[in-house]
Order: sequence, then structure tokens, then C-alpha cells
Amino acid sequence: MRLIRLLKKDLAKETTTWVREGIISTEQAESICSRYGVDYHHQSSHSYGYLVLVSLGYLFIGLAMITLIGANWEDIPRGLRMAALITMTLGVNVFGLYKYRQGEQNAAIGWLFLGGLFYGASIMLIAQIYHIGEHYPDGIFWWAMGVLPLALLLESALLMMLAAGLGFIWFFVESSLNYYPTLFPLFLAALAWQVVRGKQSYVLFLTLAAGLGFWAEYALAWVLDDRPGFHFGAEHVAFGIGLFIAYHGLAKWLAARSEPVLVDYGTVLGVWALRFAIITLFVFSFDDPWRQLIRATWEMPGLIIGLAAVLSAVAIWLAYTANKQQIVSTVIFSALYMVGLIAVMLVDDTSTDLIFQVMGNVVLVATGIWLIVRGMKHSVSHYFFLGVLTILVTGLLRYIDFVGDYVGAAILFAVFAAILLSAAKYWKSYRGKVGRE
Repeated sequence: MRLIRLLKKDLAKETTTWVREGIISTEQAESICSRYGVDYHHQSSHSYGYLVLVSLGYLFIGLAMITLIGANWEDIPRGLRMAALITMTLGVNVFGLYKYRQGEQNAAIGWLFLGGLFYGASIMLIAQIYHIGEHYPDGIFWWAMGVLPLALLLESALLMMLAAGLGFIWFFVESSLNYYPTLFPLFLAALAWQVVRGKQSYVLFLTLAAGLGFWAEYALAWVLDDRPGFHFGAEHVAFGIGLFIAYHGLAKWLAARSEPVLVDYGTVLGVWALRFAIITLFVFSFDDPWRQLIRATWEMPGLIIGLAAVLSAVAIWLAYTANKQQIVSTVIFSALYMVGLIAVMLVDDTSTDLIFQVMGNVVLVATGIWLIVRGMKHSVSHYFFLGVLTILVTGLLRYIDFVGDYVGAAILFAVFAAILLSAAKYWKSYRGKVGRE
């Protein structure tokens, strides 16, 4: 996976400069852009930063209007309040549709985004007028459902983010009141449709991945406990790690597809799955998380082991289907995950937490070394510097953890120094060999 795919729009703009300066021909620029799924002749005229600023501008316009109305709410007659809310909401949305028919799509999306904010404000304020508040999360749900059709029809990432954000808010509010958010998969399905059929959006793709994880974890909470609500326990930690291992395999499968959009999604998913793995290893480089898992009362250990096995098998199968040569890392992560999970379930002596901690640090350092080597072999600077950062942060954490044991800290730092110097020597010899070839 080449992380340059995540910067392909910048690359496309660079090719325009290269053509103008005579470095490459127009045909070569077209081929480069085509390789990364960008149309050289129809590059977006507005940058991502511009669109973000415009969106935030419309957001603050909406907030300003809502605040102004709310400040004088009680002084306005009820009938006038109703008429103003309905007129304002309809007017802004109709104007947005008018802009869309005129071919001004970006302006139309902005006005419809503002209309979506007014629509939500109208729901809340009308409910306040008539004292409708039996189950207030329903207002958030219907707000999201009002925005969702326009987001799908117009294939707008901005409107879909508004609908999905409201869907997430409804999910967490509904679950906090000990209700099961049965219709949340509807928002996940809409996100999946937009990701597959609409314009490419890394934000929507990652939102979909996060939504699937939250929904699966919450469903597990209801299976494990007769009581309603989200009761986070050791089972959820184990299941969450398994989900990201499955995402790791899915990232490899997507990156092996022929469609540029899927390759890009695989790249970004692989990057975030790897970052999650590093953060998780940092957490488990201390003894307290291991002690908590050993002490934990596992409600359904058989179910958790079964789910872990299924997630690991799915990850390995996806990686194997994508590329038989790149299956090793997925197999190793899956094996460590299964062995560690079974071990903490079987061991009931909390004094063994030090053994688990040592093994966790060994895996963390080994992962850092693997990233450094992989970064050098495949000339991917992200992996190289992530591996170096992993080694350095591990050394810092262990120094803090070993305060008072200066001999142990000195030995540890000497080991890390040897690793980094060996990596530097290998880098020098490898780059020299590549240069001669």
C-alpha cells in the first residue's frame, strides 16, 4: 500500500505544474492521474480547506439564527413562532433546491446544510411550544431522518456527515437511556451506500467503520447482560481488538482490488488499524490493564473465544485472498491475540501480570522493529518513522515506569540504542545497494 494515494489530489495538481514546465507530457500526466483515480482534466476547482471553511461558515450562520431566535423566544406569540420556524425552514431548503437546479451544486449543498440545521431547530422548538417531550431522542432521530434522503439523493458527503453525526448522537443518547437503538443499522446502510456509490470520502468511510464497531459492541453488551444499557467490560476490550484485526485483513483485501477507490479505502483503513494496534500495545505495556483482565469475571468466555476465532479467521482469509505473500503479519497478530486472550481467561493469579507485561513490551518492540524494516524495504517513510516513534515512546514509557531502577533503565536504553543504530546501518547499506542497482 502506498500512502501517496491519500495525497493523490495534491499529486494531480503537481502534474499540472510539471506539464507547464515541460517536465512531462500531457499524456504522461493523464496516465499518472488515471493510476490514482483522478481525472487530470476535471480536477476540483475548490480545495478541501475551502469547502471546510464554507461549511463551518454555514454552520455558524445557523447557530447565530437559532441563538437569536432562542434569546427572544418567550416574547414572540405562539402562532408567529410556528409560522417563522416553518417559513424559515422551507425557505432555506427550497432556495437550496433552486440553486441545485441552476447547476450551482456547491452553493446548493451549503444552503441545504443550513436548511438541515433549521429543520432540527424547528423540531426542538416546536416540541417546546407544545410541551412534547415524552422521549426526546426521537426528535434527534427524526432530524437525522429528515436530512438523510437529501444526502442520498444528492450524494453529498457534507449532508451525509450531518445525518450520520445526528445518527451517532441519537445512538449514544438512546443507549444512555437504556434503550436499544434498533434503527441505527439504517444509518450504517446509508453510509455504506454513499461510500460505495457516491463520491469518495475517507471521512465517511472511517465513520462507517467506527459505526459498525460501536453497534457491534453495543449488541454484545445486550447479549452478555440481561440489564439494558451499555456495560463495558473485559469482553468488549477483547472483542474490540478482534474487530481491528478483522479490519487489518479487510484493509489488505481492499488494497488488492483493481478499483482505485477501493484501493484508497484499503490504504486509509490499514493506516488507522495499524495506529490502533500500536496504541493498544502501548496500553498493554503496563501491568495494570493485564491485572484488570486477569481479575475480570468473564460472563460468556466461550462466546468471546468463538467470536475472537471467527474475527481472526476472517482477517486471515481476507489477507490470504488479497496477497499470499503479505499474510504473515495478519497471522502473527491473530495468533498473539488468541493466545493472549485464552491466557488471561485461564490464569487467575494476579501476580503473573508482570509476565504478561514483559511479553507485551517484547511484542511492542518487535512491532517497532518490523515497521522500521518494512518501511526501509518498501520505501514507505510512514512505516519507518512510525516504527522509530514506537521504539522511542516505548523507551520513554519504560523510563517513567522504572524510575528508581536506573540499572534496568540503562540496560533498556542500551538495547533500544542498539536497535536504532542497527536499523540506521541497515538503511545505509540497503539504500546503497538500491542506488547501485
